[in-house]
Amino acid sequence: MSDMKLINGDRKPLITIKFLRRRNEAIMKKCLKIFFVLLLSSPVFAAKKLHSLATKFSDVILAGMTPGMVYSLKKERNIPYTVVNYAESKRDIEVTIEKPSKSQLKENYEPVPDVSWVTVFPSRFSLESGEERDCDLIISIPPDEEYANRHYQTMIVSQSAGKPASGQTGIGLNFALASRLRFSTGPRPEKALNEYRQKVFAALNLEMTPMSLFLKQNLPVGERVLMDGFDHSTVQVVNKSRKKHKLALNIARDAENYGISGDYASVPPEVKLKIKKQKITSKARSFNDVVLEIEVPDKEEFYGKNYVFVVVGKVLGFDLPIEIFSRVYFKTEEKK
Repeated sequence: MSDMKLINGDRKPLITIKFLRRRNEAIMKKCLKIFFVLLLSSPVFAAKKLHSLATKFSDVILAGMTPGMVYSLKKERNIPYTVVNYAESKRDIEVTIEKPSKSQLKENYEPVPDVSWVTVFPSRFSLESGEERDCDLIISIPPDEEYANRHYQTMIVSQSAGKPASGQTGIGLNFALASRLRFSTGPRPEKALNEYRQKVFAALNLEMTPMSLFLKQNLPVGERVLMDGFDHSTVQVVNKSRKKHKLALNIARDAENYGISGDYASVPPEVKLKIKKQKITSKARSFNDVVLEIEVPDKEEFYGKNYVFVVVGKVLGFDLPIEIFSRVYFKTEEKK
């Protein structure tokens, strides 16, 4: 099973980064909305390795990006592109950006129009045996409207040029590793979200279910409603593994980045949402109800509305941030 990263960032203050190729300096005006998870075929997290060369960056999906902005993946969320040399000798490494081939291109994505949109720094370096190097990926999207609400993919290729061993003639072999980088100037495709959930479950046997919960009853306005699995359904954390997991639960700030239905709007700030227990321990082979409270203000503008919010569970205890999530849809009562 291939590795995969899906990245989700929180809203943060503006930051300044150096853009070495075109700009001396750029200000981040919009936070990168991303999910992040590195998954292997077992619950043990490690590098993607081929022969003597390895990377810790295999398949990354980003969303909520804005044309005209510059993004630094390493500085924004401390997610570097890491190359590791497992050879017994020193290696010269080159990292390049390429357009994906037809077989590499994922469904719902198109090749990036110009590979110059993505810059690797540094792109050339040497690694001693056992040494690793963190690189930054800087994404610059032109400010043209034609690039809005599109889904792009590019490939990051690391290649090592080995030297012949002592006493041997000829040239060393070149080993190359290719990693996907997918980004959207808008919400992620639904298929990418489903792919992410499947990867998490395959690695940890942990999920939040259902992916989309539609409350059957219209919620009253001006009253506190308890979603505890009795009067109103709620989402659950399901752990089918043989290990316990600790999670921190929260309400996502930007539901639009989780592929919500177009018939529903994100819950406005005036609507009070509360998770009764924000940290839980999911025991082996068990499930936990996520008990929620919703209180819609008794005001004219909140009657007869369709709302959605997203419950996110961050899995604790890993070096990399791993998240599971569910979308909750509800309607408010009509004005009598």
